[in-house]
Amino acid sequence: MTTIPPRSPATHSGNSFRELHVDECLELLADSSIARIAWCSADGPRVVPVTIALHDGSVVFRTTAYSALAHAARGSTLAVEVDGFDLATRTGWSVVAVGTADTVADPRDLVELWRQDGPEPWAPGVRTLFVRVVPRRITGRRIAHR
Repeated sequence: MTTIPPRSPATHSGNSFRELHVDECLELLADSSIARIAWCSADGPRVVPVTIALHDGSVVFRTTAYSALAHAARGSTLAVEVDGFDLATRTGWSVVAVGTADTVADPRDLVELWRQDGPEPWAPGVRTLFVRVVPRRITGRRIAHR
């Protein structure tokens, strides 16, 4: 469990909050390798961590062919969330991309993803199904020192 060091209100009251431009969000997405994928299932909201890559403007990740995530990724709306933060300074950022997901089937895309662009899963097991989320809305926020 991570604990945040105690701070006086004056320590972080000098921080500023701002919404990020889409270009900033895309840059942060491109620089991120870990994300959380969120979707609504029959059992309620689900969130799982995955490794990601940005490929041709879409977020791509790998999963197992018969997982709950693979099932959710066939034409459903998913959210992809990435963030970065510094506990000591209470600063950070968060980006959420929402879009329709589908499996990658085009052989040319698959060749590119297997060769260089594709994410490398950390989880054990065979994860050969590439999923693409085409963002239709990207939002972001940053808390920084003034």
